Amino acid sequence: MRGEEIVVLAYLLFVIVILGLPQVIADGDNDNLTTTVTVQDEAPTVGTITCNPSPFTPSAETTSVLNCTATVTDTNGYQDIGGLRAEFYNDSRGSSANYTKHYNNASCLFTNNGTTSTTSDVECTFVIYYHANPADWTIYFNASDADGSVASGNSTNTVTVSQLTALNVTNTTIAFGTVNLGATSSEVTTTIKNTGNVDIDLRINESLYGGQMACDGVGSANLTTDAVSTGVRYNTTTGFTFADTTWKLTDSNDLIDVNWTKSYTGTGTPTPPENNLYWLIKLPSTGLSGTCTTTTRISAATST
Repeated sequence: MRGEEIVVLAYLLFVIVILGLPQVIADGDNDNLTTTVTVQDEAPTVGTITCNPSPFTPSAETTSVLNCTATVTDTNGYQDIGGLRAEFYNDSRGSSANYTKHYNNASCLFTNNGTTSTTSDVECTFVIYYHANPADWTIYFNASDADGSVASGNSTNTVTVSQLTALNVTNTTIAFGTVNLGATSSEVTTTIKNTGNVDIDLRINESLYGGQMACDGVGSANLTTDAVSTGVRYNTTTGFTFADTTWKLTDSNDLIDVNWTKSYTGTGTPTPPENNLYWLIKLPSTGLSGTCTTTTRISAATST
C-alpha cells in the first residue's frame, strides 16, 4: 500500500471514530439533560363531617335547612380536588331522592379553598321536609380527584332526625249556630292535618272554664259540656248520634286513639294528610240564654 493510501485510510478511521462518540463529548465539556419524574396522583380524603343543627328537628308543614361541613385534603394540592357530592339518608347509599328518607346534593360548595396548600373547606346543605322519618340518618361526603383518574375519598357521620308531633286545625271555630232549647245541633266538621313526621293520636279538652260553656244571657246558667244527656259530643265518624257517648268534651285532656298517619310523599311538595272530627251539641230544655262560649283545645300526641 502506498503512503498516500495509508494517510487517507487513517483519516477516514479518525472521522468514523469521532462521529461515533457521544454528542456530549462532541459538544465540548458540558451539556443540558432533560430530567423528568411523574408524581403519583393521590386520592383526596374527607375529614370529620359536622352538621348543624344536630340533632335535627323538622318544622311543621314546611322545610328546614340542614348544613353540613368538612375539610377535604389532597396531598397533591387543594387544586387537585375536583368536586364533592353528598347524601343524607335513612335507607341506603345511592338510592333515589325521597323526601321521607333520602336527600342528595351534587352541588356542594368549596367555602375556603387553600385553607392550607393541600386542604379546602366544603359545605353541603339539604332542604329537609317536615315528614322526614324520625331516626338516625347517615350523612355521606364523597370527594373526587380533579381528573378522575384515582379513587375518590369519602366520610360518614350520623345525624338524628327528631320526632315532630304536630297538627294544624284548619278551622278556627266550632260554630253550632242557633240551637233551640232541648234540641240537638246539626253536625259540625273540624278538619285536622297531620303536619309532623309521626302518626298521631289526639288530646282534646275544654280548657277555659272547667268543663263549662259560659252563657252571657242575663240570669243564664252555664252549659256543662260532658253532662249525661246534654253538652258536647264528638266522633271521627260522620252521621253519629248524640246518644253515642264515646267521646264527651271534658276538661281532663282526654287521649283519643285515632292513629292518623303522617305523610309518606316521596317526591314533589308533600300534602299533610287530612282527617275530620265531627261535633254535636245538645241543649237542656231550660235555664240557658244568650251565646255560650268556651275554648276547645286539640293537641297532637305520638301514636303508640
